[in-house]
Amino acid sequence: MTLYFYVARRFFLNVLRVQIALTGLLLLIIITDVTRFFSGSEADVKTYIQLISVTLPDAMFETFPLVVLLGSMFTFLGMSRSSELVIVRASGISALKMLMAPTLVTLLMSVVAVAAFNPIIAATIRKAAEIRAEHTGSGGNLLSISREGLWMRQTGANSNFIIQARNSSLSGEVLYDVRFHEFSTQGDLVRRIEASSAILQPGAWKLLNATQWRFLDKNLFENTDIRPFEEIVLPTDLTSDRILSSFAAPKTISVWNLPAFIGQLDASGFSAVRHRVFLQSQYVTPLMLVAMMLIGTAFSLRHARFGHLGVMALLAVVSGFVLFAIVNVAESLGQAQEVPILLAIWAPPLAATLFAMAFVLHLEDG
Repeated sequence: MTLYFYVARRFFLNVLRVQIALTGLLLLIIITDVTRFFSGSEADVKTYIQLISVTLPDAMFETFPLVVLLGSMFTFLGMSRSSELVIVRASGISALKMLMAPTLVTLLMSVVAVAAFNPIIAATIRKAAEIRAEHTGSGGNLLSISREGLWMRQTGANSNFIIQARNSSLSGEVLYDVRFHEFSTQGDLVRRIEASSAILQPGAWKLLNATQWRFLDKNLFENTDIRPFEEIVLPTDLTSDRILSSFAAPKTISVWNLPAFIGQLDASGFSAVRHRVFLQSQYVTPLMLVAMMLIGTAFSLRHARFGHLGVMALLAVVSGFVLFAIVNVAESLGQAQEVPILLAIWAPPLAATLFAMAFVLHLEDG
């Protein structure tokens, strides 16, 4: 038992050291990017520090698999150089048994990262987007989803519209049971339109079977002109791509709230594939980190007297990047629905884990 605690403690400390070193490097990169972003503006030091601090957590989480790989590699390379691995094997403990300790530590770290730090990261990503939008003048998301349906904002030179609909087509080009609320630039309600459907055409909304309430006096709502129309055409600069891209990005939603958000998307008629892929990628994080740990270990169990430790370390890092690339390609295939989402997300880390374990067993005699 003492050996397992020793390996687990050594592995955890190495992961912590690598994380600190990599955080310093990420901090330099982020400072450079933020400085470039604010160049030519009059942002104060507080805003600089705020944007840097809310950008760093997401970068740390994205690079954490590499941290685990390097931490495991440094742990077992050190034990190989000091001949501790020879002593462990001589005591009758196999490599797979010895790997139980770092595997458990990796699983605990991954669970904490997903369950506790994911909501924090989602909040920091939203805050970073708000700061950048404030300094670029962009208006943020145009669309939001709630239990009552979907809400959309459309701005214009002379008036603004708030659009409410029960649900929509997958492309966002057709809205059902829709209401258009038009406000003046001073914020006064000008008119309300209810229609059975609204079709998005190039440069215009086409409302079918509509009823219009035009408020003639902003202080006397009973002074209203009510008329039915078979068809009403309203100008717009919205497109299907703008509507779909205005959804809250999956990374900005806590993993605890994401299932409910996916249900709201389904109820509203929109596709939730992107969000399902991201949710599964969070669920597979423990397996992904274990795969990275095993890859770093598999290339580090070779005894130092055999030489080529530098080559083995390089192969471990390259293998980690290859796995990362394969995971990204698989996620893209899942989002495009070319392959089932579960297969696209779970197959690469599972295959990497099995291959790494097979390599460890192959080196067991060495």
